[in-house]
Amino acid sequence: MPMSPVGAAFLMAMAGCVPKYAQLNPMEPDGLKTPFPTRTIDVKGVAVAYVDEGAATDQPPLIFVHGLSSYLGYWEHQLPHFARDRRVLALDLPGYGASGRPDAPYTPVWYSELIVDWMDQLQIDKAILIGHSMGGQISMTVALNHPERVERLVLAAPAGIERFDAGAARWMKEYWTEDRALEATEAELRATFTTLVFNRHDDGVERLLEERVRMSRTRAFQGTSVAVARSVAGMLDHPVWPRLGQIEAPTLIVYGTDDRMIPNPVFTGGSTRAIAEAGQRAIPHSELVLIPGAGHTVQHDAPDDFNRAVEEFLQNRTRP
Repeated sequence: MPMSPVGAAFLMAMAGCVPKYAQLNPMEPDGLKTPFPTRTIDVKGVAVAYVDEGAATDQPPLIFVHGLSSYLGYWEHQLPHFARDRRVLALDLPGYGASGRPDAPYTPVWYSELIVDWMDQLQIDKAILIGHSMGGQISMTVALNHPERVERLVLAAPAGIERFDAGAARWMKEYWTEDRALEATEAELRATFTTLVFNRHDDGVERLLEERVRMSRTRAFQGTSVAVARSVAGMLDHPVWPRLGQIEAPTLIVYGTDDRMIPNPVFTGGSTRAIAEAGQRAIPHSELVLIPGAGHTVQHDAPDDFNRAVEEFLQNRTRP
């Protein structure tokens, strides 16, 4: 079978990569750059790192939920922007960033309950959830299981809309063993960042890559590798697709037109637009924005367009 353009680009990126960060000192989670200083709170025995900033208003706060293998620093273009006139929060999901790494299932259901417990601790009755990729599937799970806690949903390149058959799911779970993330070399990580995850490679992406490489040699990252494997299995074992029609909250779905991760090029194929439109049809009170040229990390690749789409959605106060 001929190699796909993405596969060819991946190999070219690997071939041209000279390690820059592997020889630097390891970076512990507290060294990660965040848009605001982090706080830590105990949520039923789990340490949760988060930021809580912005203006005090009568509007529900915005809660940003990151995706697989990332942390709240991936919202660097959103948190300062929206904090100018709203209360904004973002957490490091347990297993990632500066949060704890408990022996937990790390499924969307487990994360959704933790987020609700965290909201309770902070006395947040209702919020607008903004979730990227895995964070989108987690946010949908919160909206389905606790609809009274979600004012609106913003789903940035969300997982959970694309469906996988039993064979594909089994292969992915067998591939993502609990030490798989530990095995990635700097060359492989650079190729992944530049050909799959991000379409706009800038200093921010380079910093995130450095953080990922340097963290990989810490004890904390051993826990992250476990979390990644269980998170992948959890998303596959707890699909939200059959329940999307039950989401009550007004929802904005945002994808980049050049997302190279959704749909999965190996198991699904087709177009991002097709996945996005399927989600819009399935979620009752939803609207769709496709941002030209942006990739999977759409909030980074096109921050101005993404932020504008979210602002316009939030300004529309009409509820079903």
